[in-house]
Amino acid sequence: MLNRFLQFIKKHALINNGEKLLLAVSGGLDSMVLLHLCKLAKFDVSVAHCNFQLRGEASETDADFVKRISLDLGCPYFEKSFETKSYARAQGVSTQMAARDLRYQWFNELLLEHQLNKLAVGHHLNDNFETVLLNLVRGTSIAGLRGMKPKAGHLIRPLLDFERDEIEHYAISEGILWREDSSNASEDYKRNFIRHQIMPRLSELNPGLLETFKRTTEKNLEVEGVFLDRMLMLSSLLKTEGDSVEIAKEDLKQNNVGAFQLSELLKPFGFNFEQSKEVLEAIEGISGKQFLSITHKLIIDRYALIISPVGQKPFEPLYITREQNSFELSGIEYKIQKSSDVKSLERNAATAELDSAKLIFPLVVRGFQEGDYFFPLGMKGKKKLSDFMIDEKIPLNLKKDVRVMLSGQEIVWIIGHRIDDRFKVTTETQELIRIKKNVQSI
Repeated sequence: MLNRFLQFIKKHALINNGEKLLLAVSGGLDSMVLLHLCKLAKFDVSVAHCNFQLRGEASETDADFVKRISLDLGCPYFEKSFETKSYARAQGVSTQMAARDLRYQWFNELLLEHQLNKLAVGHHLNDNFETVLLNLVRGTSIAGLRGMKPKAGHLIRPLLDFERDEIEHYAISEGILWREDSSNASEDYKRNFIRHQIMPRLSELNPGLLETFKRTTEKNLEVEGVFLDRMLMLSSLLKTEGDSVEIAKEDLKQNNVGAFQLSELLKPFGFNFEQSKEVLEAIEGISGKQFLSITHKLIIDRYALIISPVGQKPFEPLYITREQNSFELSGIEYKIQKSSDVKSLERNAATAELDSAKLIFPLVVRGFQEGDYFFPLGMKGKKKLSDFMIDEKIPLNLKKDVRVMLSGQEIVWIIGHRIDDRFKVTTETQELIRIKKNVQSI
């Protein structure tokens, strides 16, 4: 068993020369065999034991047992008691989840404090089978089907290749002592239900169940790698535009992106698989449909999915007096110039050239509001600003970034897009006011 143990470690590069290990040792069969094998392999190991104070005197006896064995083997020993039930109540989680959180938090502290390289736990093949079966019952993706990895960051599972029966047979043959946890016989826990009720029945269908399972998870691990490469490629479809992210509809179509792949792309923004299915079903419909996560809003625009953070601070209006010669908007400085040369006009959308006599100060800069309208330059009639933005192909998510300049109650300039025809410079204009970006501030 030692040779196979070392081969598994080498195959998955679990332990490098000179690394120091922290072993999570409960006193049960798996962790005691792990401790025994690590000592035979002459690894540099320290032992950590958690006392969750859930089984009265038995918990104390377990701790004494692990401490005695560890010291007899010459291993540095760490022990900590936890108020597990109090923590579970305070956090609103199950006792099992509370114990998991508490132990891994403490293990990570030990790794840092004592400069240890890896945390080794005693998960074996049966544990992995139970995990995958539970994942299937709850609903899962590729990661859930491949089960636990031999290595996940600094956490390693050197016994993942071994069945529990093999481990027990080895412990008996080598005279390795262990403590039995009475909770393992209970049907109250989901894992124990699988262990005692489901696995025996499945083994009747396939006596080599765990060996078959091992081969399947090896395949699934490889499939996951292919899928992760695919998702890395698809991540290039996410295009950042200001504080938003866009995914072109055509890119999704060309790359045959289905709901699961889309859900993986949208996961960082808080969207799930069911929402991703709804997005794809609505993608060819009328523009403007919205989907919300806790942190983001997704809008289906004409050509793209647009994802923006929610809960942004509203824009505070700016007031511009007649005496001002500049103002700042979204980190960009705008210069205000007065001129009597009304014939030398720049005539571009990024510059506002207005008849000074028609303006009422202070001018006000505010955000777009539903119902806004103006008379676009070159038109005699009025137009809703929302319709103007559609014509200008301004994405729906950027409506919130559109700023308008008002004289009194009337819009004089959709900043960066179009002035109002009523305020344009004419042959009768005596003085114009020119407002343009200071290129040095961009």
